[in-house]
Amino acid sequence: MNNGVVQDRLLRTLSLVPKDSRLDPQWEPRARLGFTYRGAEAFDENHLIEDLDNLADSGYLERIFVERLMICPTCRSHSVNVHEACVTCNSSNLQTITSYFHFRCGYIGPESAFGKDPNGLRCPKCNGVLTDRGTKFDSPGDYFECKSCASMFQQPQMAVRCLGCGALFIGSGLEGLLYRDVYAYRLTLRGETALNDRAIAVGELAQK
Repeated sequence: MNNGVVQDRLLRTLSLVPKDSRLDPQWEPRARLGFTYRGAEAFDENHLIEDLDNLADSGYLERIFVERLMICPTCRSHSVNVHEACVTCNSSNLQTITSYFHFRCGYIGPESAFGKDPNGLRCPKCNGVLTDRGTKFDSPGDYFECKSCASMFQQPQMAVRCLGCGALFIGSGLEGLLYRDVYAYRLTLRGETALNDRAIAVGELAQK
């Protein structure tokens, strides 16, 4: 591609950026990258991102970090679901439950395991009556119960399901996820001058 064509394309890309504000990404789940830029509907998507990056690297634009998108390494989809999962069976079918700790016998269990008593709760381990919360018993915090395998735990593990190809990433598999940084752009003084002069030093741009 000759320099004149490249310069025209870069100037057209540069002109997308408002002189008195900035070019912000517009979130669009149906877009291939998960976002678009206002006014860029007729632009080639691959050239647009490449040109914006080149213009920023060469001082015509200021690059402003906006967001980091998680990307599936299998199909490159940005449509992923981050969720909590069971530490035993990896199911996301979890519910939060309140637990109690009986100081005297050391029993810890879900609230539902303690029987009802006119004076309070009855411990399922020692059959003692729990009357005063804070002195006889207390809650060590909420637990999670897996409704798929009945496991109980305090901290679930994080998991990611790709809604594009169905791949599940969990535990050490999360390290394989990819990321895409999304930026807004603002004209620099050099960029404003280039628009006014309708000239860009194409030779200084590192064409990919």
